[in-house]
Amino acid sequence: FVTFLTGLAMFGAIFFVPLLFQGVLGASATASGSFLTPMMLGIVFGAAISGQVLSRTGGHYRIQGILGLSIMVIGTFMLSLVSGDTTNGYALASVVIMGFGLGTSFPLYTIAVQNGVPQRYLGIATSSTQFFRSVGGSIGLAVFGSYMVRQFKGGMQENLPDEAFEVVPPQLLEQITSNPNSLLSPEGTDSLQSAFAASGESGAALGEQVFGAIRESLAGAIGDVFLIAFIFVLIGVIATAFIREVP
Repeated sequence: FVTFLTGLAMFGAIFFVPLLFQGVLGASATASGSFLTPMMLGIVFGAAISGQVLSRTGGHYRIQGILGLSIMVIGTFMLSLVSGDTTNGYALASVVIMGFGLGTSFPLYTIAVQNGVPQRYLGIATSSTQFFRSVGGSIGLAVFGSYMVRQFKGGMQENLPDEAFEVVPPQLLEQITSNPNSLLSPEGTDSLQSAFAASGESGAALGEQVFGAIRESLAGAIGDVFLIAFIFVLIGVIATAFIREVP
């Protein structure tokens, strides 16, 4: 159950962290993908340190699991607070903390599962942890993706200036409020800017307001996604407290 929840949060982060850097913070597609590297390094160091502590302190994986996932909870909560004014430094610190906390869970719950089954089931149990982590990731992406689109659309209805509803053609307005693609691709940005620039100087100014609304709405939607992830990981911390420690 806990590996299912951590997998749900992990794959959600892998998908939405680059979206945050590209759509909200203005990084290129290549650069936004590279911002996953600090999180992955956090996972590696977290797993290495956690494994060493586990082997040197007598294998108290329940206590370690609570501490490790609590670190992940902090990182996930920090990501839930992102906005259009979020800095690269804050976002990077958040993903590193989240990655480190996630990394600590990898050896812990594998050992917990292996200790909880007879020797003849060791292979099945070990592979099952990865299976449930993958299933959590698949379900998480589906749930988070649909939730983000809904939150983004609601945010656009609130953040768009009233003038946009009067000036922008309904078809273009529907496209803007349903999809943040104008922030993610140069073609989408150029097309939207051209549509507003055709209306003159006031249209260009309105276009800047619309871009600001898109960025703020996308940041709010991503923050809401990480808030849901935060709740799931918090449930994982509580569930860890009930894991039976087997020497």
